[in-house]
Amino acid sequence: MTTYEPVRAQRVPTSIVATVTAGKRSSVFTILNVSITGAKLEGPLSLALKDTIKIRFAWEGTAVELAAEVVRVDSPDLMTDQIAARFVDVPEEAKAAIEDLVSRM
Repeated sequence: MTTYEPVRAQRVPTSIVATVTAGKRSSVFTILNVSITGAKLEGPLSLALKDTIKIRFAWEGTAVELAAEVVRVDSPDLMTDQIAARFVDVPEEAKAAIEDLVSRM
């Protein structure tokens, strides 16, 4: 019997600065890596699994705003959290911008 290995979207490392908003709270994060399906970010805003967030960033003159769900939280120290976020309801123009970013990195 063979096991099913889901195909993961290509991830590329970045150091893009983004604003992450959760409800009325927001903070500046760094996008550590990104794919068409999600991103890993690091920043000072404490988040929990399944939190709904907005991620806003600009790359080469293109502004991108995405809704996402937090799917993993790591707290390597008291000042920062690393989160993995899965993008939800991605607009076509944002999808195109992320595909362009991934292909160029």
